[in-house]
Amino acid sequence: MGSPLRQLVPWLLIASTLTPALGATLPPLWSEGTPALLRQGLRLREGRARSDALVALARWAIGRPYSAFSLDQGPAERLRLDLARFDCFLFVEQLLALVQLDPRRPAAAPQAFAEGVRRLRYDGGRVTYCDRHHYFSLWAAAAQQQGLLTDITATLPGARRRRIPLRFMGDHPQAYRPMRQSANRRCISQRERGLVVDQAYVPTGALERALPQLRNGDIFGLVTRVKGLDVTHVGVVEVEGGRHHAVHAAPGRGVMRSWDLARYVAGVPDVVGLMVLRPSP
Repeated sequence: MGSPLRQLVPWLLIASTLTPALGATLPPLWSEGTPALLRQGLRLREGRARSDALVALARWAIGRPYSAFSLDQGPAERLRLDLARFDCFLFVEQLLALVQLDPRRPAAAPQAFAEGVRRLRYDGGRVTYCDRHHYFSLWAAAAQQQGLLTDITATLPGARRRRIPLRFMGDHPQAYRPMRQSANRRCISQRERGLVVDQAYVPTGALERALPQLRNGDIFGLVTRVKGLDVTHVGVVEVEGGRHHAVHAAPGRGVMRSWDLARYVAGVPDVVGLMVLRPSP
């Protein structure tokens, strides 16, 4: 899982800004090779249901490098698009945006992909540091509001609920380069004030009972006991031969498959269980 900091926040260390208005008006930044990869991904998408397409794309990405702090580049918050390298969250987020595309309309794909990522990544689509969904629970809620995912965790055998305040960023501002700016510290502090989520999760001890309910293409989040934080890592569930595996972007390893999802989850430090979201049909 990488360094202790990246174990805690593998996708939270993200881009710095000058002003919200500047980031909101700048065009998307496409990494080298991403337009070509988008065309390849669109061909893989063709003829597959969204869940199956998500797994096909996840397998397609195996071996690509992990990239920490990939959005923490330049002085302004930008919509950055990169299918060549990932951290764990950007891996899931961009593949989810890709499977929403219509493979019959390749000419429209670049704009549709950029818009899909923007709506997933930012509250109200506003490209600012403060409007970024820094916590997985908030990102998942936005994806559900858009009709892209359904949180099925509470329906799984052995599921529990907990109420937790989300305040990790405010408690650890030194961990985030953009939080060196007083405007960002104030904004995040305001957003975290009173921010409490009611989170369903399947405890690690109950995972074996819940696994038969998981499907190919489900998105998982590793639920943590770390104070002020909800989830530390995310990935895609792969079902093959009746067994459940994880395809995810891991620090130091890149995009990889971890065989036996339950065993993998049980071996990650500070993880208390799993939450699961299902792509909409």
